[in-house]
Amino acid sequence: MLIKVKNWIYSCLILFQKSVRQSLFLGMLYFTFSLFVIPAFAISIGEIKLSVAHIILPFIILIYLHFYRELIGNRGFDLKHVFDMLKVKFKPLLSLGVLIFIHAGLVIFVFHSDAGFTLEEIKEFAQDKERLLPTFTKIILISIPFLMATWFSPLLIAYNEYGFVRAVKSSFAGTLMFSIPLLLGWIILTSIFVLIITFISLIFLSLSFLGQNLISLLSSLFFLLSLTAYYSILFIFQYVTYKDIFEPLKIKSK
Repeated sequence: MLIKVKNWIYSCLILFQKSVRQSLFLGMLYFTFSLFVIPAFAISIGEIKLSVAHIILPFIILIYLHFYRELIGNRGFDLKHVFDMLKVKFKPLLSLGVLIFIHAGLVIFVFHSDAGFTLEEIKEFAQDKERLLPTFTKIILISIPFLMATWFSPLLIAYNEYGFVRAVKSSFAGTLMFSIPLLLGWIILTSIFVLIITFISLIFLSLSFLGQNLISLLSSLFFLLSLTAYYSILFIFQYVTYKDIFEPLKIKSK
């Protein structure tokens, strides 16, 4: 198990190293999408706001993952080929997007039902640890099965020719079977990200002669750069784990 996790992490870092500029660009695009596009397409359902942009997430994720698939295979990235593939797989990917939309709705509903809807209520909730912990525990418990069901689904739909239901079931089964190495790999990658941020922040704090404004600017820029790198590495991790777990099954089935 540890060898498998080590190989996954090593492959992630090597692929990132081979595509630093492209990966940072993709990470920045995803960050921009999350920060601006998703809120921009929010619709009100009662007092809750949900973004219909969640529905197109499987399409965006598949474009990103296809880039790393072609990189591993030493092939050029053909955007037209990707769009043709998305057209063919439109219905199952759209169904997956609806599932992600439902998950987002459940998370937002649980949060607001505990925290309230006004800014004052949310601020008060954020300061109350006795209320905060149970709410986030519920959100995590709700999110785990959705994450398991969607982690491999876009790739299974695109490359294994699975329909929506079979892709979701297989993704859930695959993540359940490899839950410990997958979780361990994610923890290690996230820990590396946190340690780097912490270490560099301490270095910036020691450079007091630069002035508070410049230090804040440099810290913010470094955090943004690190976050985009982290996003990209998680996309790589998603494809690397799929390749190791499901591609051998694909070859056997031929």
